[in-house]
Amino acid sequence: MEKKPIPVPRVLNTDEVPDIVKQFRQAAENAKTAGFDGVEIHGANGYLLDQFLRSGSNKRTDKYGGSLENRARLPLEVTKAVIEVWGGDRVGYRISPHNTEHSMSDANPRETFSYFTRELNTTGLSYLHLIEPIGGRSGFVPPKARFADPAQNIRKDVYTERWLWPPQRE
Repeated sequence: MEKKPIPVPRVLNTDEVPDIVKQFRQAAENAKTAGFDGVEIHGANGYLLDQFLRSGSNKRTDKYGGSLENRARLPLEVTKAVIEVWGGDRVGYRISPHNTEHSMSDANPRETFSYFTRELNTTGLSYLHLIEPIGGRSGFVPPKARFADPAQNIRKDVYTERWLWPPQRE
């Protein structure tokens, strides 16, 4: 088998970004057709939505970059598109505020993720999947800097009481 060259990553043109939302919507539709019970949007660990949200990776100067509101635009558009397919009670969102793998960083993760989760909370999302490193390769996050306490209860000063871990179904 012949090796193919790996393409060099490039910044998406502004007019290409709506296609990303369409691809997430199509993936949600495919999962529903396949009989899944729900979906979780992966907005963590340096993947695309995480790259748009974080100030350390998002250097755009268009409507998807710069301000916190603009950096959160694509992840929120994706969330709303997936919820249109599933309904909020079947959609979760995964974040990793302190993850530094793959050179990920943010100038103020508490501000960024507090804003973002407040916005997520307005969408009717079922749950928030929060992951934080407490050691190992990912480094150590001091307890006072963490977004979750050791019992996995989301801090009420950052997130509303709507967020439950693990998600509860009625």
